[in-house]
Amino acid sequence: MRSTGTKLLFAGVAIASLLAACGSDSESGSGGGEAITLAVNPWTGSAVNAYVAQAVIQANLGTTVKITEIDENATWVGMDDGSIDAVLEVWPSGHAADKKTYIEEKKSVVDMGLLGPKAKIGWYVPKFVIDEHPELATWEGFKDPELAKLFATAESGDLGQFTMGDPSYVTFDEQIIANLKLPLKYVVAGSEAALLTLIDQSAADKKPILIQFWQPHWKQSKVELVEVKLPDVTQECLDSAANADGGYACDYAVDDLFKAASAKLETKNAAAFNVLKKLSLTTDQQNEVAAMIDGEGMAPADAAKKWADANKDVWSAWLG
Repeated sequence: MRSTGTKLLFAGVAIASLLAACGSDSESGSGGGEAITLAVNPWTGSAVNAYVAQAVIQANLGTTVKITEIDENATWVGMDDGSIDAVLEVWPSGHAADKKTYIEEKKSVVDMGLLGPKAKIGWYVPKFVIDEHPELATWEGFKDPELAKLFATAESGDLGQFTMGDPSYVTFDEQIIANLKLPLKYVVAGSEAALLTLIDQSAADKKPILIQFWQPHWKQSKVELVEVKLPDVTQECLDSAANADGGYACDYAVDDLFKAASAKLETKNAAAFNVLKKLSLTTDQQNEVAAMIDGEGMAPADAAKKWADANKDVWSAWLG
């Protein structure tokens, strides 16, 4: 799952507007059909997908592609009413209810197929923590209040601190902590960027942290993080997630990331719909662009264009 900093995204939007002016006959996108709007959810991978799609579609179809920053829950409402045309990275483990409501029942949203990467949300600690306390490789180690206190902060007091990123993320962590009766306090950092800063500070100071993080993520190649073993995913937990009953007490399922679009998009702009349906990125390709954004400070539109310029052999297959 998962956020490009707000400043980076706004910079990307500004650059994208300039690209749109060059890549289409008018603001309405009349040179390549009606303009489309893609959702960017608050994590870098989502921005990578949308800005790569924008670069390819505007340059080759002449269609204006607008980018809208929106949280993942509101994205479904937008696709339902047609104000959002597509989102290119859905993590299904958190959206069983949305898939049932909008894709299967209302049929106002369509599944456009897999994006490419398999993904996994989980609990992570730095490797040095496991080296010193191997029992913390599993959730059961955190039942020990003294071990949990290794992660204590001024905010968490006598409890260990569990930190997650953006408050809009779909997360079961607070439920997991409560249902497994762990001596941990759930704290929201505020953004993916805040998580990345916390990881860097932990690596520099050798201070233990327990965070919600995920694969694929370019940061995993820079800092050694170890995923904590949580209870296996059960049907009971999957049902709990779908019913939103607060009973979730399992690990996160492995996600086959998929793309979704408003059912109105194919009629609105068939050419753009077909490109988005064929769009596919590998984990390495997505991480390459994400590292330019988070690691090098490039605006998303600039990073996407740089990647597209060097990878015509990849995206040319989306145009056929």
